[in-house]
Amino acid sequence: MASNSIALFFFALLSFSAVSLRSAFADNKEDPGLVMNFHKDACPQAEDIIKEQVRLLYKRHKKTAFSWLRNIFHDCGVQSCDASLLLYSTRRTLSEKETDRSFGLRNFSYIDNIKEAVERECPGVVSCSDILVLSARDGIVAVT
Repeated sequence: MASNSIALFFFALLSFSAVSLRSAFADNKEDPGLVMNFHKDACPQAEDIIKEQVRLLYKRHKKTAFSWLRNIFHDCGVQSCDASLLLYSTRRTLSEKETDRSFGLRNFSYIDNIKEAVERECPGVVSCSDILVLSARDGIVAVT
């Protein structure tokens, strides 16, 4: 019985927080936030291409879904995802994927493959951040 009360309390707190945050950001007309089917006008087939590429890669390499999810965990902050973990090191700066903190980050070549497939259809439209997020989503769906 006590665990139900605690769960209800946290649900109510989460609901209140979500409503409060929504009203706090409602005044910002410039930034719509996350948008479903964001690429439907500029590249309507983007999500289908990403899904198909993920399906093909998952068929060959079953553990790819977990690495995509881990990449999202490391790439996305409070405000956004920036695909910074895909950057290469320079002479002066060590990239995220090559630092000691990045143990377990892998399968960057798969993201490159997906990006190439999307670029063939819609050059310069779909960001690497979007590909990271959508491939993680589709990878997890493939596992379930």
